[in-house]
Amino acid sequence: MDTGTHITMGFSLAGLAYLDPAVSAQPELAAAVLFGTVLGSNAPDFDYGIKIVKGNGMYTEHHRGFSHSIPAWFLWTGFLTALIYPFYSNLSSLDFLHLSGWIFLAVILHVIFDIFNAYGTQAGRPFTNKWLSLNFIPLFDPLIIFLHLLGFALWGLLQSPGMIFLIVYGLIGLYLIERYYSSKRVLTRVKKQTETNGTITIIPTILWSVWHIVIETETEFQVGEMRSRNIVWIHSFEKNDQDPDIIAIAKNEKNIKHFLNNSKYVHAVAIPIHSGYEIRFFDLRFRTKNHYPYMAVCQMNSTREIVSSCTGWFHQTEKIKNKLLTQERAAKTRIQA
Repeated sequence: MDTGTHITMGFSLAGLAYLDPAVSAQPELAAAVLFGTVLGSNAPDFDYGIKIVKGNGMYTEHHRGFSHSIPAWFLWTGFLTALIYPFYSNLSSLDFLHLSGWIFLAVILHVIFDIFNAYGTQAGRPFTNKWLSLNFIPLFDPLIIFLHLLGFALWGLLQSPGMIFLIVYGLIGLYLIERYYSSKRVLTRVKKQTETNGTITIIPTILWSVWHIVIETETEFQVGEMRSRNIVWIHSFEKNDQDPDIIAIAKNEKNIKHFLNNSKYVHAVAIPIHSGYEIRFFDLRFRTKNHYPYMAVCQMNSTREIVSSCTGWFHQTEKIKNKLLTQERAAKTRIQA
């Protein structure tokens, strides 16, 4: 899920915590739990530090990796509990357990909700490095946000946060069940209508009746969408690269490797430019209208040397150019130093 949703869930869990008699009876513990659930709901995404230290390419590959794994659930819980508990001197050792329990729940729900969307997580580590994705709600879900906001409004009016958010999470649970079975129905319809031997992936959108579709066969990718049971095909990409030698060189660049290690259904395009080539790798799962913003890009000079590269979400071509130029200047600075 997006950061805004995780923050929202952190506050709602603090409300749900009032079902715990220890929390409802002690304002100090309730305050500690509030900090704990908000931080816990975002803790697995603290791997953003990788981006700061190692760059966006490394972050692209490892985001939602170890930070969402089984050992990390306990590490985040222990770290945050140890961080928050000393600031509340009147809390007992039993209160410590209540605090850590609610923080643990916040961490777990973060990971679970991330599994529900297309990006997925490596939540099964250390037992498996497979990316786990049930893929039936979008990265940002308006209904989930709406139900939380409704809960906050009722909290202000009724002053019964525990029961309010128990109902809110119950409604969210019913919604998630419906979306899960809806995804299964859509997948069945796509299989019947396409009759393909390829691998089919459906991607949820914020519109309940619209699902994006990516089909991979031995020779091509097909991208389309299902709208109210009708499939509309939008793009078809041949797997045979037009410039295989150039793209093969680009695949050895470190940022491109990071991207490929964490992406599915990648299509590459080599674009001639005045100084050589610009090679773009698109993840076809993430489409906005006719654009695929999640990508890795590198520039190659006329002698086929990589001069710059970048990864990330690019909704405008100008942003790609600026990012590549920044990377090129940084590389030249390192060489001169």
